[in-house]
Amino acid sequence: MRIFYCFAMVWLAACSPGGPVEVNGIRVDSSLRTLAKGLGFDYTGHLDKALKGNDAALNELLRFDAGQDTAAVAGHGLVMKSLLGKLGDELFSQKITPQPTDVKQRLWAALETANASSMNNEAPLTLKALMPEVAIEEHRGLYVFAAQNSTYLDCNEPGTRYLVIDETGGNLEKNYRRLLKFPYPNQSVFAEVKGYKTPYFGNRQLPNRLAGFFVVKEILDIEAKNYRNTCIPYEFWALGTEPFWQAQVSAAEGIIEYRGMDDDRTKFFAYQPPVEEEGGVKIYTGVNQDSGDNIRIVVDSMTCSDGMSDVTYKMGIKLTMNGKELKGCGIPFEAGQAANSIEGNK
Repeated sequence: MRIFYCFAMVWLAACSPGGPVEVNGIRVDSSLRTLAKGLGFDYTGHLDKALKGNDAALNELLRFDAGQDTAAVAGHGLVMKSLLGKLGDELFSQKITPQPTDVKQRLWAALETANASSMNNEAPLTLKALMPEVAIEEHRGLYVFAAQNSTYLDCNEPGTRYLVIDETGGNLEKNYRRLLKFPYPNQSVFAEVKGYKTPYFGNRQLPNRLAGFFVVKEILDIEAKNYRNTCIPYEFWALGTEPFWQAQVSAAEGIIEYRGMDDDRTKFFAYQPPVEEEGGVKIYTGVNQDSGDNIRIVVDSMTCSDGMSDVTYKMGIKLTMNGKELKGCGIPFEAGQAANSIEGNK
Protein backbone atom coordinates (compact mmCIF):
# COMPACT_ATOMS: atom_id res chain seq x y z
CA MET A 1 0.00 0.00 0.00
CA ARG A 2 2.83 2.38 0.89
CA ILE A 3 4.60 1.64 -2.39
CA PHE A 4 1.38 2.30 -4.29
CA TYR A 5 0.92 5.66 -2.51
CA CYS A 6 4.44 6.79 -3.33
CA PHE A 7 3.99 5.77 -6.94
CA ALA A 8 0.68 7.64 -7.11
CA MET A 9 2.26 10.74 -5.60
CA VAL A 10 5.12 10.74 -8.11
CA TRP A 11 2.76 10.02 -10.99
CA LEU A 12 0.47 12.86 -9.97
CA ALA A 13 3.37 15.29 -9.78
CA ALA A 14 4.64 14.22 -13.19
CA CYS A 15 1.31 14.09 -14.97
CA SER A 16 -0.30 17.23 -13.55
CA PRO A 17 2.21 19.98 -14.37
CA GLY A 18 -0.50 22.62 -14.58
CA GLY A 19 -2.06 22.26 -11.14
CA PRO A 20 -1.13 22.04 -7.46
CA VAL A 21 -0.31 18.72 -5.85
CA GLU A 22 -0.13 17.47 -2.28
CA VAL A 23 2.80 15.62 -0.79
CA ASN A 24 1.91 13.99 2.52
CA GLY A 25 -0.60 16.75 3.21
CA ILE A 26 1.63 19.65 2.10
CA ARG A 27 0.33 21.59 -0.89
CA VAL A 28 2.78 22.59 -3.63
CA ASP A 29 1.40 25.36 -5.84
CA SER A 30 1.61 25.19 -9.61
CA SER A 31 3.71 28.36 -9.93
CA LEU A 32 6.32 26.88 -7.60
CA ARG A 33 6.35 23.56 -9.47
CA THR A 34 6.67 25.33 -12.82
CA LEU A 35 9.61 27.41 -11.65
CA ALA A 36 11.33 24.42 -10.03
CA LYS A 37 10.86 22.32 -13.17
CA GLY A 38 12.43 25.06 -15.26
CA LEU A 39 15.42 25.03 -12.92
CA GLY A 40 15.69 21.25 -13.16
CA PHE A 41 14.76 20.90 -9.48
CA ASP A 42 12.53 17.99 -8.41
CA TYR A 43 10.65 19.95 -5.76
CA THR A 44 7.97 17.37 -4.91
CA GLY A 45 10.52 14.56 -4.92
CA HIS A 46 12.79 16.40 -2.49
CA LEU A 47 9.81 17.27 -0.30
CA ASP A 48 8.67 13.64 -0.16
CA LYS A 49 12.17 12.48 0.82
CA ALA A 50 12.56 15.27 3.37
CA LEU A 51 9.33 14.26 5.08
CA LYS A 52 10.73 10.73 5.35
CA GLY A 53 13.80 11.95 7.20
CA ASN A 54 16.24 12.40 4.31
CA ASP A 55 18.54 15.22 5.51
CA ALA A 56 20.14 15.74 2.10
CA ALA A 57 16.74 16.35 0.48
CA LEU A 58 15.71 18.67 3.30
CA ASN A 59 18.94 20.59 2.89
CA GLU A 60 18.23 21.03 -0.84
CA LEU A 61 14.72 22.30 -0.06
CA LEU A 62 16.01 24.81 2.47
CA ARG A 63 18.52 26.10 -0.08
CA PHE A 64 15.98 26.37 -2.91
CA ASP A 65 15.99 29.86 -4.47
CA ALA A 66 12.75 31.06 -6.08
CA GLY A 67 14.46 34.28 -7.19
CA GLN A 68 12.21 37.24 -7.97
CA ASP A 69 9.11 35.19 -8.81
CA THR A 70 6.77 36.50 -6.10
CA ALA A 71 4.17 33.75 -6.58
CA ALA A 72 6.82 31.03 -6.35
CA VAL A 73 8.38 32.71 -3.29
CA ALA A 74 4.99 32.73 -1.58
CA GLY A 75 4.41 29.12 -2.55
CA HIS A 76 7.79 28.07 -1.22
CA GLY A 77 7.07 29.96 1.98
CA LEU A 78 3.80 28.05 2.44
CA VAL A 79 5.63 24.76 1.99
CA MET A 80 8.30 25.79 4.49
CA LYS A 81 5.61 26.91 6.93
CA SER A 82 3.87 23.52 6.63
CA LEU A 83 7.20 21.70 6.94
CA LEU A 84 7.95 23.67 10.08
CA GLY A 85 4.62 22.57 11.49
CA LYS A 86 5.28 18.91 10.73
CA LEU A 87 8.89 18.80 11.95
CA GLY A 88 8.38 21.05 14.95
CA ASP A 89 10.17 24.21 16.00
CA GLU A 90 13.15 22.54 17.67
CA LEU A 91 14.06 20.18 14.82
CA PHE A 92 13.40 22.75 12.08
CA SER A 93 15.60 25.32 13.83
CA GLN A 94 18.40 22.76 14.14
CA LYS A 95 18.32 22.17 10.38
CA ILE A 96 18.42 25.92 9.70
CA THR A 97 21.22 26.87 12.09
CA PRO A 98 24.17 25.62 9.97
CA GLN A 99 22.84 27.23 6.77
CA PRO A 100 24.73 30.19 5.26
CA THR A 101 23.42 33.72 5.72
CA ASP A 102 21.95 34.07 2.22
CA VAL A 103 19.89 30.89 2.72
CA LYS A 104 18.57 32.12 6.07
CA GLN A 105 17.67 35.46 4.51
CA ARG A 106 15.66 33.81 1.71
CA LEU A 107 13.93 31.42 4.12
CA TRP A 108 12.90 34.18 6.47
CA ALA A 109 11.57 36.32 3.62
CA ALA A 110 9.63 33.34 2.20
CA LEU A 111 8.09 32.51 5.58
CA GLU A 112 7.10 36.14 6.13
CA THR A 113 5.55 36.25 2.64
CA ALA A 114 3.53 33.17 3.62
CA ASN A 115 2.14 35.08 6.62
CA ALA A 116 4.27 33.20 9.13
CA SER A 117 4.74 36.42 11.11
CA SER A 118 3.66 34.71 14.34
CA MET A 119 6.97 32.84 14.57
CA ASN A 120 7.94 34.99 17.53
CA ASN A 121 5.27 33.20 19.57
CA GLU A 122 4.81 29.88 17.75
CA ALA A 123 8.36 29.14 16.54
CA PRO A 124 10.82 31.26 18.56
CA LEU A 125 13.71 28.82 18.04
CA THR A 126 13.27 28.97 14.26
CA LEU A 127 13.08 32.74 14.33
CA LYS A 128 16.26 32.91 16.40
CA ALA A 129 18.03 30.57 13.96
CA LEU A 130 16.98 32.74 10.98
CA MET A 131 18.21 35.99 12.51
CA PRO A 132 21.77 37.23 11.97
CA GLU A 133 24.07 36.69 14.93
CA VAL A 134 24.01 40.14 16.51
CA ALA A 135 24.40 41.55 20.00
CA ILE A 136 21.73 43.75 21.59
CA GLU A 137 23.50 46.95 22.65
CA GLU A 138 22.70 50.45 23.87
CA HIS A 139 22.46 53.16 21.21
CA ARG A 140 21.99 56.92 21.31
CA GLY A 141 20.63 58.86 18.39
CA LEU A 142 17.73 60.63 16.70
CA TYR A 143 14.45 58.82 16.01
CA VAL A 144 11.89 59.87 13.41
CA PHE A 145 8.45 58.27 13.35
CA ALA A 146 6.68 57.82 10.01
CA ALA A 147 3.61 55.80 9.11
CA GLN A 148 5.58 53.74 6.59
CA ASN A 149 9.30 54.01 7.29
CA SER A 150 10.49 55.26 10.67
CA THR A 151 14.23 55.93 10.86
CA TYR A 152 17.10 56.16 13.33
CA LEU A 153 20.26 58.25 13.02
CA ASP A 154 22.89 56.73 15.31
CA CYS A 155 25.30 58.98 17.21
CA ASN A 156 28.18 56.71 16.22
CA GLU A 157 27.26 56.98 12.53
CA PRO A 158 26.00 60.55 12.08
CA GLY A 159 25.75 60.25 8.30
CA THR A 160 23.90 56.92 8.19
CA ARG A 161 20.16 56.29 8.64
CA TYR A 162 18.51 52.98 9.48
CA LEU A 163 14.97 51.71 8.98
CA VAL A 164 13.40 51.12 12.41
CA ILE A 165 11.68 47.88 13.41
CA ASP A 166 9.83 48.68 16.64
CA GLU A 167 9.63 45.66 18.95
CA THR A 168 8.70 47.69 22.03
CA GLY A 169 4.97 47.16 21.62
CA GLY A 170 4.45 50.46 19.82
CA ASN A 171 5.98 52.55 22.61
CA LEU A 172 8.32 54.36 20.24
CA GLU A 173 5.38 55.84 18.34
CA LYS A 174 3.45 56.59 21.53
CA ASN A 175 6.34 58.51 23.06
CA TYR A 176 7.07 60.34 19.81
CA ARG A 177 3.47 61.57 19.59
CA ARG A 178 3.54 62.56 23.25
CA LEU A 179 6.62 64.73 22.74
CA LEU A 180 5.64 66.22 19.39
CA LYS A 181 1.96 67.02 19.10
CA PHE A 182 2.36 68.68 15.70
CA PRO A 183 5.58 67.33 14.16
CA TYR A 184 6.76 68.48 10.78
CA PRO A 185 7.74 65.74 8.28
CA ASN A 186 10.86 63.89 9.49
CA GLN A 187 11.15 65.84 12.74
CA SER A 188 13.38 63.94 15.14
CA VAL A 189 13.53 63.31 18.89
CA PHE A 190 16.42 62.06 20.99
CA ALA A 191 16.15 58.34 21.78
CA GLU A 192 18.45 56.16 23.86
CA VAL A 193 17.49 52.55 23.24
CA LYS A 194 18.60 48.93 23.30
CA GLY A 195 18.62 47.13 19.98
CA TYR A 196 20.68 45.81 17.08
CA LYS A 197 21.45 46.54 13.45
CA THR A 198 20.93 43.95 10.72
CA PRO A 199 21.21 43.93 6.89
CA TYR A 200 17.86 42.10 6.51
CA PHE A 201 14.64 41.51 8.43
CA GLY A 202 12.07 39.05 7.13
CA ASN A 203 10.62 40.13 3.79
CA ARG A 204 10.80 43.84 4.62
CA GLN A 205 12.23 45.86 1.73
CA LEU A 206 14.95 48.38 2.51
CA PRO A 207 14.65 51.80 0.83
CA ASN A 208 17.73 52.73 -1.18
CA ARG A 209 18.67 55.70 1.03
CA LEU A 210 18.88 53.61 4.20
CA ALA A 211 21.86 51.50 5.30
CA GLY A 212 20.06 48.65 7.08
CA PHE A 213 17.46 47.73 9.69
CA PHE A 214 17.61 48.86 13.31
CA VAL A 215 15.57 46.64 15.60
CA VAL A 216 14.60 48.43 18.83
CA LYS A 217 13.95 46.08 21.75
CA GLU A 218 13.77 48.53 24.67
CA ILE A 219 13.51 52.28 25.27
CA LEU A 220 15.91 53.68 27.86
CA ASP A 221 15.14 57.38 27.37
CA ILE A 222 13.26 59.44 24.83
CA GLU A 223 12.85 63.21 24.96
CA ALA A 224 12.61 66.31 22.81
CA LYS A 225 15.87 67.20 21.12
CA ASN A 226 18.02 69.94 22.66
CA TYR A 227 21.61 71.19 22.47
CA ARG A 228 22.73 68.88 25.28
CA ASN A 229 21.28 65.53 24.26
CA THR A 230 21.65 65.52 20.49
CA CYS A 231 24.95 63.94 19.51
CA ILE A 232 24.58 64.60 15.78
CA PRO A 233 26.89 67.55 14.97
CA TYR A 234 25.34 70.98 14.51
CA GLU A 235 26.78 74.40 13.73
CA PHE A 236 25.09 75.97 16.72
CA TRP A 237 21.99 75.99 18.87
CA ALA A 238 20.58 79.45 19.56
CA LEU A 239 18.69 80.36 22.72
CA GLY A 240 16.77 83.53 23.50
CA THR A 241 14.78 85.00 26.38
CA GLU A 242 12.01 87.58 26.69
CA PRO A 243 10.32 85.84 24.92
CA PHE A 244 11.84 82.36 25.14
CA TRP A 245 12.79 80.76 21.85
CA GLN A 246 15.34 78.32 20.43
CA ALA A 247 16.76 77.45 17.04
CA GLN A 248 19.06 74.77 15.67
CA VAL A 249 21.27 75.00 12.59
CA SER A 250 22.67 71.66 11.44
CA ALA A 251 24.29 70.74 8.13
CA ALA A 252 24.52 67.09 9.26
CA GLU A 253 20.74 66.90 9.66
CA GLY A 254 20.14 69.23 6.73
CA ILE A 255 17.80 71.52 8.66
CA ILE A 256 17.27 74.85 10.36
CA GLU A 257 14.66 74.62 13.12
CA TYR A 258 12.93 77.37 15.09
CA ARG A 259 10.57 77.03 18.04
CA GLY A 260 8.96 79.74 20.10
CA MET A 261 7.85 78.70 23.57
CA ASP A 262 4.34 80.02 22.82
CA ASP A 263 3.86 77.66 19.87
CA ASP A 264 3.64 73.84 19.83
CA ARG A 265 4.78 73.74 16.22
CA THR A 266 8.42 73.76 15.19
CA LYS A 267 9.11 75.77 12.05
CA PHE A 268 11.68 74.20 9.76
CA PHE A 269 13.76 75.09 6.73
CA ALA A 270 16.17 73.24 4.47
CA TYR A 271 19.76 73.95 5.47
CA GLN A 272 21.71 76.31 3.24
CA PRO A 273 25.40 77.21 3.81
CA PRO A 274 25.82 80.69 5.29
CA VAL A 275 26.93 83.83 3.54
CA GLU A 276 30.09 85.14 5.20
CA GLU A 277 30.64 88.87 5.62
CA GLU A 278 33.44 91.01 7.05
CA GLY A 279 34.34 90.62 10.69
CA GLY A 280 33.48 86.92 10.76
CA VAL A 281 29.74 87.54 10.52
CA LYS A 282 27.72 84.65 9.07
CA ILE A 283 24.19 84.92 7.75
CA TYR A 284 21.88 81.90 7.40
CA THR A 285 18.59 82.22 5.54
CA GLY A 286 15.72 79.89 4.76
CA VAL A 287 12.28 79.89 3.19
CA ASN A 288 9.66 77.18 3.59
CA GLN A 289 7.62 77.26 0.40
CA ASP A 290 4.83 75.12 1.89
CA SER A 291 4.20 77.18 5.03
CA GLY A 292 5.37 80.57 3.72
CA ASP A 293 7.67 81.03 6.72
CA ASN A 294 11.04 82.71 6.31
CA ILE A 295 14.02 83.01 8.64
CA ARG A 296 17.26 84.99 8.79
CA ILE A 297 19.97 84.35 11.36
CA VAL A 298 22.96 86.65 11.81
CA VAL A 299 25.84 85.18 13.83
CA ASP A 300 28.81 87.19 15.15
CA SER A 301 31.72 86.34 17.39
CA MET A 302 30.90 88.92 20.07
CA THR A 303 30.47 87.62 23.64
CA CYS A 304 26.87 87.24 24.66
CA SER A 305 24.84 86.89 27.85
CA ASP A 306 21.36 85.39 28.05
CA GLY A 307 20.38 87.98 30.68
CA MET A 308 19.21 85.33 33.13
CA SER A 309 22.44 83.69 34.29
CA ASP A 310 26.14 84.34 34.73
CA VAL A 311 26.99 82.21 31.68
CA THR A 312 28.81 84.03 28.90
CA TYR A 313 28.56 82.67 25.35
CA LYS A 314 30.95 83.25 22.45
CA MET A 315 28.32 83.69 19.76
CA GLY A 316 25.85 86.53 19.44
CA ILE A 317 22.64 85.77 17.53
CA LYS A 318 20.16 88.07 15.83
CA LEU A 319 17.25 86.04 14.46
CA THR A 320 14.44 87.38 12.31
CA MET A 321 11.41 85.10 12.04
CA ASN A 322 8.73 86.23 9.58
CA GLY A 323 9.88 89.81 10.06
CA LYS A 324 10.01 89.66 13.87
CA GLU A 325 13.51 90.31 15.23
CA LEU A 326 14.79 88.36 18.24
CA LYS A 327 18.14 88.37 20.03
CA GLY A 328 19.92 85.54 21.76
CA CYS A 329 23.15 83.59 22.18
CA GLY A 330 24.63 80.69 20.25
CA ILE A 331 26.11 77.43 21.53
CA PRO A 332 28.38 75.50 19.14
CA PHE A 333 28.29 71.71 19.10
CA GLU A 334 31.49 71.24 21.12
CA ALA A 335 30.20 73.49 23.91
CA GLY A 336 26.86 71.68 23.95
CA GLN A 337 28.58 68.32 24.30
CA ALA A 338 30.80 69.68 27.08
CA ALA A 339 27.71 70.94 28.93
CA ASN A 340 26.12 67.52 28.55
CA SER A 341 29.24 65.84 29.92
CA ILE A 342 29.34 68.13 32.96
CA GLU A 343 25.63 67.58 33.58
CA GLY A 344 26.08 63.81 33.33
CA ASN A 345 28.96 63.80 35.82
CA LYS A 346 27.08 65.68 38.54
